[in-house]
Amino acid sequence: MHNEAHIHALLLDNRFIDWVVNPQSPYAEYWLQWIAAEAGNAAVAEEARRFILEMRMAGQEAPEDVPEDKLDGMLSNIKAGIAPAGRSAKKWYWMVAAVITGAIVAVAFFPFSTPKSSLGIAATEMQMTDVVRYNGNKEDELLFLPDGSKVILSKGARISYNLLMNGDKREITLSGDAFFDVAPNPQKPFYIYTQHVVVKVLGTSFRVNASGGKESVAVSTGKVSVYLKGQDLEQSAARIVLPKQVVSLTEDFRALTTREWSGEPPVAITLPKRTSYDFQEAPLGAVLKTLEKMYAIPVNYNSDTFDNCYITISLGDESLEEILKVITRTVDASYSMSSYGITIEGKGCR
Repeated sequence: MHNEAHIHALLLDNRFIDWVVNPQSPYAEYWLQWIAAEAGNAAVAEEARRFILEMRMAGQEAPEDVPEDKLDGMLSNIKAGIAPAGRSAKKWYWMVAAVITGAIVAVAFFPFSTPKSSLGIAATEMQMTDVVRYNGNKEDELLFLPDGSKVILSKGARISYNLLMNGDKREITLSGDAFFDVAPNPQKPFYIYTQHVVVKVLGTSFRVNASGGKESVAVSTGKVSVYLKGQDLEQSAARIVLPKQVVSLTEDFRALTTREWSGEPPVAITLPKRTSYDFQEAPLGAVLKTLEKMYAIPVNYNSDTFDNCYITISLGDESLEEILKVITRTVDASYSMSSYGITIEGKGCR
């Protein structure tokens, strides 16, 4: 049927599964808006939701242990005809069941991704290797990005980005108010996308406000270029913003205006005193646990193998890859990075 591909995509999307099984899911607002965006989305989401909940109710058993009659009943409840009948349907079921079973466990630990496109985007186009970070606290929150950049998220602000930031560009999607201290890297420009504008920078510090129907960029150090989404020639259409200047989106969302700050610009914000985590002869496990929390990236390693490993290191001053190089060289190990996180392997320490 026409909805088959969309239902497939939802069932294989960790964010959708998180929303279904987690009452506190950070993706609730997105999916509610996605459902309301198009008439057919509600029916697609409901069929996928029912299947996930029935799969969850099947118990903690492996999918192969689900009774045949229960399997047939679960498949028959998917009105949209997710898969062809017969043997291929069961093969498809086992695959999706394995993904759902793993995702139900995983979403409790790691926020896999968040959509960064328009509400009408098809679920098949969503990237599974993105991560969302949201500040639900009353105070500003300092976040570390894999490239070595730092972000201060204001209350209620949210950013999403590629898990490893390993593409040709460093791209961030922002809603709310945030201050950025971007690590220089001319080979990989840094882009911030709000609802209406794009900010491009190579390395500087500035504040972006994208909340309350207003959008602005105010520069503290260096310079950035700002242009409206949809403009083809960013170089010719961009506004160059210098220190103590702010560029704002007009009320009709069609143009940008630049002005000077008088007095002390509000972007002259200093990063919190604690911008790094220092360890002196600390257990490797404690260091890796902090690394996970700082970058919101799972770190996989054998705790028994590295039980006797201790390390002195400062986390947060360099990029994630530079930190991993120091850690693995110190304990004579190796690391690899993928969309599943970081894996560290070695023989351990004597």
